[in-house]
Amino acid sequence: MPFSAKANIAVFLTHPEVEGWNFRQRHADLLLAAFPDATVSIAADEAQFVQHLADADVVLTWRFRQEWFAHAPRLRLLVTPVAGRDFLDNIVPPDNVLVRFSAFHGELMAETAVGMILGVLRGVLPAQALQNGADPWSRRELAARMRPLRGAHVMLTGFGNIGRWCGKLLKPFGVRLTGVARRRFDRPEFFDEADRIIPAAAVNAELPGVDALLLCLPGGGETDNWLGAQRIALLPAHALVVNIGRGNALDEQALIAALRDDRLGAACLDVFRLEPLPADSPLRTCPRCYLMPHASAIAPNYLDLFVRELAGWGKSGGNREIRKNRL
Repeated sequence: MPFSAKANIAVFLTHPEVEGWNFRQRHADLLLAAFPDATVSIAADEAQFVQHLADADVVLTWRFRQEWFAHAPRLRLLVTPVAGRDFLDNIVPPDNVLVRFSAFHGELMAETAVGMILGVLRGVLPAQALQNGADPWSRRELAARMRPLRGAHVMLTGFGNIGRWCGKLLKPFGVRLTGVARRRFDRPEFFDEADRIIPAAAVNAELPGVDALLLCLPGGGETDNWLGAQRIALLPAHALVVNIGRGNALDEQALIAALRDDRLGAACLDVFRLEPLPADSPLRTCPRCYLMPHASAIAPNYLDLFVRELAGWGKSGGNREIRKNRL
């Protein structure tokens, strides 16, 4: 097993903007509580990290360069806190090195998604946008957009870990859920008789009855422009589109056109084709389009959740296969 009780663990997890994405001593203490005989070395920069690689059995990092493998003769396990494969798509690990991605993000991202949906349907986000308009007390315009969440039909596209967390947090609001999956079709315990899981081939027939479409799709060619002009046109004019997965899954120009022509109710986007989103992007001035800077999983306990998941995985014996994306 690559994660042994006496492993030397080299950590390079720093971020200049988000404190919750910086690995601190308290995170090391969490790991050491699970593996008292392990050694944890925290690097402050790349140079120090490369030095730590000489003795590292396990590496925890956001990114890894191909040439760094030559500095890590003992390396057996490379773990990143991210779920998206695009963070490590530039490396080809040696056969004896297991690369592992993480799956703890669901509960954080689901809270953001629920906040987005409630914020739009109950008028919180539109009301803030109206403050800069000609009539900052425009009940008439706001009333035309507000809808109840209870009884809404929510489609969760990408019904894996993140999509299921979103469904779990949405269900107490009395919504009807439709999950769109590629491989995993087992019904979660929070489903009732009206909730379903369907394959992607059945999506188009369902879209005309969807009130909120939540995209939790991974990046890659299989998901490119998953929501394009044709599918947007199938949604009802009041529908809300939320994207917390990857930006490539949404045709941004088609979305902008639908919002400007009032053929779509609203959109909440946390991810984009080009990040950071350019200052002159038309999404920034598009009506009823609410933006976040790829922040749906930000929380002070982000790395706490990562370490706890890693400790549990390590104690259970792990998995020798790279975890695949799931729709």
